[in-house]
Amino acid sequence: MVADPRALEETVGATAELAGFMSGLDASEIPGPVRHQAKRCLIDWLGVTLAGSADPAVEILCAAGEEFAPAPTVPGGGGRTATVLGRRRTAPPSLAALINGYAAHVLDFDDTYNPARTTVHGSAPVWPVVLALGEPDRVSGERALAAFVAGFETEIRVARAAGPAHYERGWHVTGTVGHFGAAAAAGRLLGLDSVRLAHALGAAGTQAAGLKGVYGSMGKALHPGKAAMDGILAALLARRGFTASESILEDRLGFLHVLSDDPDVALVTAGLGEEWALPDDGFKPYACGSLTHPTIEAVIGLREEHGIDPLLIASIEATVNDYVSWVTGKTDPATGLEGKFSIFHCAAVAAVDGAASVRQFEDGRVRAADVAAMRERVRIVVDEALPKDAASVTVILNDGRRLVRSVRHNKGTPGKPMTDQEIEAKFADLAAPHIGDDAARRVLELCWRLDACDDVGEIARLCAGVGR
Repeated sequence: MVADPRALEETVGATAELAGFMSGLDASEIPGPVRHQAKRCLIDWLGVTLAGSADPAVEILCAAGEEFAPAPTVPGGGGRTATVLGRRRTAPPSLAALINGYAAHVLDFDDTYNPARTTVHGSAPVWPVVLALGEPDRVSGERALAAFVAGFETEIRVARAAGPAHYERGWHVTGTVGHFGAAAAAGRLLGLDSVRLAHALGAAGTQAAGLKGVYGSMGKALHPGKAAMDGILAALLARRGFTASESILEDRLGFLHVLSDDPDVALVTAGLGEEWALPDDGFKPYACGSLTHPTIEAVIGLREEHGIDPLLIASIEATVNDYVSWVTGKTDPATGLEGKFSIFHCAAVAAVDGAASVRQFEDGRVRAADVAAMRERVRIVVDEALPKDAASVTVILNDGRRLVRSVRHNKGTPGKPMTDQEIEAKFADLAAPHIGDDAARRVLELCWRLDACDDVGEIARLCAGVGR
């Protein structure tokens, strides 16, 4: 007797259904706009990772990695290794994924999926997995693209299902759901079937972590790095028959119900294969927490429009979304990392420097007297009706004039996206100092024609760096 297909369908949980779709996802089934956005993500991710590779914390990770996994220091130096971007060295794939995932996020300059229900830095946990596994196995760009899309879509679906309560509890969503995205991408590249991929998701889910309590320290960027490393481990274990929960998402004691007060499990699979999250991913024009960007854009806009001399500013008042007040509410940051999560510092450097790039979040700039003095003139007002990508700023000058600018959607969000040319320019600015102009141009060429690339490792090796 053949079972009723409808009854069978009802017994398939969200984890199994998601794993079934992602394990069978073929690049030819991915819509053109999704494929194009994946390439934009790769370009942006490579740029911010190369720039982040120079951060002192990355040196610490590399040194610590040598304690348990010594590796050749020259790309192509033998063994199953992958390139550590910008460091002129290689490491075992899981360690390379950890370091590259960390470097991608340490500057807080990486892409951000930021709709109403969640905020996820989607590339940082996933692209490191794709290159770390793809380089030693000479994976084609087409396969790499499909693996990234599978990983990105997986993590965003889990984030949506977890809802805002997961974020508000204090979890760093990039770290938690990034584990699922990394495992899905790794599983695709390792050829896991749907059952083994479900187990990989289970093994990833039980490792998922990331607390907002470490914001403003070296610990924040560890989240996507560990997600990438743990996702590879989960997939490698599952390939060898390791079992974990096949219902890690929907189980009463699984990820969603334990880590969120208002999960909606149905969102894990809603519109699967028809609705894609990737086109709504955003890219950062400023090297700091995305919640600060509308205010930065408004202040810089007023500065440029009116030719404001910072010495003539009496005060700056920013009306912002509620999240801004408690996620980026550091009034007196002492380090560059803390400055990235200070709406007061971000508004101050926007006013004083007319910029909010990498330099504005160096320790020396955070402690500079002119910036510190401007921070004291910044105040915020919360308007819960404002979305996260909006702000209204009033600059009051010493002569009493009040200059006002509102931002409905800040630059880089789906409402005001960066162009391909702007993403290229950002990449060139960040990457060229580390790999040279010629290599940077070649990387751009390969990324734009990723689906025709025979070996994704060629991109990684071009980004090995010029040495330190």
